[in-house]
Amino acid sequence: MLTAASQTDMSGVLWLLVLGFVIAFILAFSVGANDVANSFGTAVGSGVVTMRQACILATIFETVGAILLGAKVSETIRSGIIDVHMYNGSEAVLMAGSISAMFGSAVWQLVASFLKLPISGTHCIVGATIGFSMVARGHQGVKWLELLRIVASWFLSPLLSGIMSAILFYFIRKFILNKEDPVPNGLRALPVFYAVTMGINLFSIMFTGAPMLGFDRLPWWGTLLISLGCALLTALVVWFIVCPRLKKKIKGKYLHNVIAGIAVPDLNGSQFHTVHKDSGIYKDLLHKLHLAKVGECMGETGDKPIRRNNSYTSYTMAIYGIHGSLKDGEGSRTGLDGEKRRSRYDSYNSYFTAVTDGEVAAADGGLTVEMGDETFRRDSLEEETDELEIDKSEVATLFQFLQILTACFGSFAHGGNDVSNAIGPLVALWLIYESASVAPSAPTPIWLLLYGGVGICTGLWIWGRRVIQTMGKDLTPITPSSGFSIELASAVTVVVASNIGLPVSTTHCKVGSVVSVGWLRSRKAVDWHLFRNIFIAWFVTVPISGLISAAIMALFYYVILPLT
Repeated sequence: MLTAASQTDMSGVLWLLVLGFVIAFILAFSVGANDVANSFGTAVGSGVVTMRQACILATIFETVGAILLGAKVSETIRSGIIDVHMYNGSEAVLMAGSISAMFGSAVWQLVASFLKLPISGTHCIVGATIGFSMVARGHQGVKWLELLRIVASWFLSPLLSGIMSAILFYFIRKFILNKEDPVPNGLRALPVFYAVTMGINLFSIMFTGAPMLGFDRLPWWGTLLISLGCALLTALVVWFIVCPRLKKKIKGKYLHNVIAGIAVPDLNGSQFHTVHKDSGIYKDLLHKLHLAKVGECMGETGDKPIRRNNSYTSYTMAIYGIHGSLKDGEGSRTGLDGEKRRSRYDSYNSYFTAVTDGEVAAADGGLTVEMGDETFRRDSLEEETDELEIDKSEVATLFQFLQILTACFGSFAHGGNDVSNAIGPLVALWLIYESASVAPSAPTPIWLLLYGGVGICTGLWIWGRRVIQTMGKDLTPITPSSGFSIELASAVTVVVASNIGLPVSTTHCKVGSVVSVGWLRSRKAVDWHLFRNIFIAWFVTVPISGLISAAIMALFYYVILPLT
């Protein structure tokens, strides 16, 4: 029971509570703008969902995850970093500290989002909490071991997740992607992939212990049995229902493309003719492109040979390049710095469309065509050995829904974990005001979790696309198969590491997976300059958020509170 005295004592700091709600919404906005990219960045980058679809799915799963899972994690943020009992009798000071922590965390996350750098929201709030505590109570109240564990996570998280993602993608590439016909092996592996995805994510959700769902009362072996049972059921459903439908869909969709052959423009570029891959004309063109000079296969004179490429797609694109009458500079795109760059084509279908629209560029008197990292030049004999792999259309079909599923699970878990970064200090603020105690035992109110979920979703819709672009496109190009490897392996890393006591960050795990899989696909495909900037942002997150929080707390502690 609350006493009338305690109610009267806290009424003088009502303004702190109101200010806290405002700052908490801004903090939740910044979490949505930055951290939600972890969940759907790769799905948007691979093209399996649009930005709008990602925002809709993330809104649903982030909010539900925040309500169902957020209560337990908020407890840790409230009391896991500092010793709150040092503030007995100084409840207003702890309330001011919570506001300072939220302010410091929000400012740095908004700055990072503006710079399109993915950072850890947990590290932000931890640094900010340490900052205000240093001002109010000095270093005695800080649990320095927790800070040491966070520093270790800067290196452990991306390394462990990157290794696991690279191993998974290596086997997917070896046994599925590199096969001449990847569909049979892909269909056989699909039930396993779905089962592992379902089992790992269900175990993570239940082991976290959502009080609203009653999972906190389950023993660990019960959680394991339920997860394994659901995984097995998922595998059976996929094997007997999903796989036959996908096989039929792939066969019907791509058989037409094989029969239709490939359209090649005539010499004047005004009309297209179909050249079948098995026809004598097509094989003769390939033979001449391989052995002879360009002029010979075109019936012209010239002495510029064309280099050999390793795929029919490459030859076909070369054929297009020879026949197309293209003007210098067509198809170039202008970057943010105003510099013109050649367009890149991720599949021969997109290349065909570009040729039809006149978007292929000729440079320096020699025709240049790019597909991923593969460059075709009539005036160069240089061999490219490091080519960026792309998924065949049928492989993309196999992995599309899997990647959406893993992204939705990730978003659900993210909502449960990271809503605490925004709402944990607000929950502390509210319960201190309600109970006039620095260590209240009351549970986290559900409506506060919903408030945080709304703020997160608002930030995602308004500003989330900046960091989503970094995670899904700028660091390295993403395909459905590589995106699935990134999502699943990083989820496994977080679950395993968290339950054996290793400190990891979801953001750091996802970035590590993106970089490692991108490097495995092509060493040239990773933007190492951007990765360096991201790592620097991780390194300065704790001190910067802590300094901002400390400055605000100093203002409260030495100026504002003494006057109230």
